Amino acid sequence: MKRDLADRLREIVRQPVGPRASATSAPPRELVVEPTLEMRSGLFSAVASTPPGETSPDLIARFGGVFLDEQQHVAVIDYVYESSQSHGRWPIDAARPRREAPLDWFDPTASAGSDWSLKPVFFDTETTGLSGGAGTLAFLTGCGWFEPDGFRVRQWLLLSQAGEPAMLAALGRVIADTTLLVSYNGRSFDVPLMNMRWAFHRRENPFDDVPHFDLLPTARRLWRQREGAIDDAGDASCSLSTLERDVLGFHRHGDVPGFEIPSRYFHFLRTGDASALTGVLDHHRHDIVSLAVLMSHALRIAEHGPDMCRDDYEVVALGRLYERARQPGRACDAFDRASRSADRYVRAQAFSRLGVMHRRDGRHDEAARAWQGVLEAAGGRRSLFKLERAAVEALAIHNEHRAQDFSEAKRYAETMKATASGRAANDAAHRLARLERKLSGEHKKRAPKIAPLLE
Repeated sequence: MKRDLADRLREIVRQPVGPRASATSAPPRELVVEPTLEMRSGLFSAVASTPPGETSPDLIARFGGVFLDEQQHVAVIDYVYESSQSHGRWPIDAARPRREAPLDWFDPTASAGSDWSLKPVFFDTETTGLSGGAGTLAFLTGCGWFEPDGFRVRQWLLLSQAGEPAMLAALGRVIADTTLLVSYNGRSFDVPLMNMRWAFHRRENPFDDVPHFDLLPTARRLWRQREGAIDDAGDASCSLSTLERDVLGFHRHGDVPGFEIPSRYFHFLRTGDASALTGVLDHHRHDIVSLAVLMSHALRIAEHGPDMCRDDYEVVALGRLYERARQPGRACDAFDRASRSADRYVRAQAFSRLGVMHRRDGRHDEAARAWQGVLEAAGGRRSLFKLERAAVEALAIHNEHRAQDFSEAKRYAETMKATASGRAANDAAHRLARLERKLSGEHKKRAPKIAPLLE
């Protein structure tokens, strides 16, 4: 590839320019090299010599869109999902926001100060790359919101960089009317990128005064360890397209891979062939609808509890979410239910969290029973070693300082010493030595700190 790029650059430089160029010579080319799709994996093969297919007006007309400006630099496309339509297992109408939904359990800052459910706007972008910087352009931006008769998705497609100010102005009018901005990884990528574009054009940033809820952290807490999707590291993919398939039951057919989207847009700019953007528009629209339905599903799980969970992994994750949201009663109920799971890994996690919560509340006997449940669920499984080690240490402490059963405490301390290393092994050795002194009664034979006065 390096050789091909060098050859292309030499070819460009050798082009005759100025008065020495003949009348029949090709027009001068700019010293710019754009990525071509043949550099990709071959999923979409198109080269600069490919004759243009569908034009921009044809594409926009086919999607029912209109041009935002007379120069046709920006197109706006609206698509309305009727309330009776479904997105996977869930009807669109069931995803409508409700003020009673416990959004503050996920992010207290997102729901503070206003009724977030009046008009939340679900926001997503498609860009020319993921590297960031002033050269990264959001060539496709979209917003979705609920209306009385359904869910509307509005997309702004940048057909030329000259249309970016018009696109930003149109997007800003929609953002200014929202009560909550919802994104997926938008806090780290989409919003900072758009902030840069508004600053680049010296325009007022409409995002500044709008509460923002990023669904990605919540999705990771709920579905990072879901049944049937855990990899060797103990986690699963939490990309939006993966979650919509695994959690919502929505399957895309013929979808454009995300890594291919920038190449399709560069191909359109180079050739004028707009047919490459058809799949990009569909991919982007599905992302926005999935974002809305997935958020509603997460809120529904939090509100209705473990009965809404699909598997025991989700029950444990829900308990952790309740614990983080300072809902100890709900958290204990979720962990107690998960502690009866047929999966040993789920049981160990549930008992471990119960032990921490009971100890925090001063219920030390219940905490000890929970720690014992961790050891019973472990069964020598290496992936449970951290939980098992924490349980052994907690039981050693409980038996030494609470139950005053030094023999039992010594047994757990010996297990700690045999399985630990480094500083943990030294701590276990000190604990074991102290317990041996207590068992031998030497702790009762200490000399007085102050010698008696001589008469």
